[in-house]
Amino acid sequence: MIFDTIVTEGLAHLSYVVGDDHSGVCVVIDPRRDIGIYLAIAQRHNARIVRILETHIHADFVSGSRNLAAKTGAPLFFSADGGYEFPYEKLAAGDRFAIGDLAFEVLRTPGHTPEHISFIVSGGNKSEHAWGVLTGDTLFAGEVGRPDLLGEDMRGRLAHELFHSLRRLVELGDELEVYPAHGQGSPCGAQIGARRMTTIGYEKLYNPKLQIQDENEFCEAVLAELQPAPVYYARMKHLNATGAACSDHAPTPVPLDAEKFAAEMAIPSTLVLDTREIEAFGGAHIPDSLNIPLRQEFPIWAGWMIGPEQRILLVVSGPNDVELACTHLARIGVDNVAGYLRRGFREWTETGLRFHKVPQMSVHELKATLETAPRTQQLLDVRREGEWNQGHIPGAQHIPASALSTRLGEVDRAIPVAVYCSTGYRASIAASVLKRSGFGSVFNVPGSIAAWKGAGFKLEGSESQ
Repeated sequence: MIFDTIVTEGLAHLSYVVGDDHSGVCVVIDPRRDIGIYLAIAQRHNARIVRILETHIHADFVSGSRNLAAKTGAPLFFSADGGYEFPYEKLAAGDRFAIGDLAFEVLRTPGHTPEHISFIVSGGNKSEHAWGVLTGDTLFAGEVGRPDLLGEDMRGRLAHELFHSLRRLVELGDELEVYPAHGQGSPCGAQIGARRMTTIGYEKLYNPKLQIQDENEFCEAVLAELQPAPVYYARMKHLNATGAACSDHAPTPVPLDAEKFAAEMAIPSTLVLDTREIEAFGGAHIPDSLNIPLRQEFPIWAGWMIGPEQRILLVVSGPNDVELACTHLARIGVDNVAGYLRRGFREWTETGLRFHKVPQMSVHELKATLETAPRTQQLLDVRREGEWNQGHIPGAQHIPASALSTRLGEVDRAIPVAVYCSTGYRASIAASVLKRSGFGSVFNVPGSIAAWKGAGFKLEGSESQ
C-alpha cells in the first residue's frame, strides 16, 4: 500500500498520497501549490496519479489541484455541494470509488465550510474493513475546525453543522485512524495538538470539544475560543474557489546591487521585506522595511502583513534563503517578488546608504525603567488576546501584532515604546511596523515574556493571582 504524508512547514499543512502499489495507482488529497513532491512520490512508487481529491475549498494556502491535474491528466473530484467555479467531478455523501484494492467512501462533514467532505478508506494491506478517515479541517488531533471563516452571518449555522459532522465521525468506530489536513501551528484550529495522526477513540477520550454533548454548549465553546483569522484567508478562499492559475512557482527574483535595489524601492507599491533574524534587523536595516524573520512562522505572518498588490524586494541572510522565502510566499499567493539584495545587507552599508536601527532592550533594563521612570517608557504587548489574559508585564498596553497597522493611533508617538510578545518574534514584526509608520524611538525586547519569567519577574493577570 502507498500512504505518504506531506508536511508543509510554516503552514502546518498536511496532504496525502494514498494508493495501491500492486496496481500502481494512487490519489492525492489536498495538494499544495508546489506539486513536485507529489510527482516524485508517485514516481518512487512506480504509480500513476489517477485522481485528485479535496476535502474543501482551502483558505490558508494556494491549492495545487488544478496544476497537478494539468501535469498528470488526472481528474479533479471535489464536493458536490459546490463553491468551485471551474469544472470538476462531483462527490456526494455515500459515493464510493476504488483505487486498486483500496476503497474510498465520501462522508459529508460540513461545519468548517459548507461543502466539506471527508474520505473513509478501507482495504489494502491493513484491513478489508474501514481503517482510516481523511478529515480535512473538520477534526484535528485535540481540536476541531473553525466555523467562522465565511463571516458572522454563517458562523452560527456552521458551528451547528460542525457538531453533527463530528457526531458522524465519532460513530465510525474507535479504531479508525484520523488523518487531518493540518497539524500544530495552523490557525485553522484553536489548539491543534502536536500529533499529526490520531484515532477516533483517542479523540473521544481526550479532545475537549468532543467531550461536550450538548449542541448549544458545543457551539458556544467553539466560537468563544476563536482568534481572528489571518487576513489573507479570504483572498485564498476566493482564489481557490475561482481556480488558482496552473503554476507551481513564482518567477525567480532578480539579484540587485545596493544602488539598483535603492532605485527599485521608489517604484509604487514596493515593500522591502527583511527576512533576517531579529538581532540582525535591529542592528541595522533599510529604512521603511518590514521584518518577518524566516522561521517556521514566516508564511502565516507574511499572509497577515503583505497585501497581494505589493511588489516585494527581499533582504535575506544568505543566498539559500531567497528560494525558501519565495516558496513560502508563493504558497500564499504572493508572487510579485521583483528582486533581492545581491550580497546581503553588508553591501547596503558598504555602499554608504542610510540605515535605521531598532535597539534591543533586555528585560532587566525594561524592569528598571518601569520602576524608576515609568512615564518615560510605553510598553506594548503584541501577543494574542488569550495570551494577554494569561498574564502580562505590569503597565503594558495590549494591541495584537496582527491588528497594529490599523490601531497605530492608540500608541503615543511622543513617548519611546518597547515592544514584547512571547519570545520576541512578533515583537520584531511589530517594531518594524512602528518604524515604518514614523515612530522615532522603538525598542524590541528579546526573549520577551519568556525572558521576563525566566528572570523571575512577576506578571499581572491570571497567572499572577
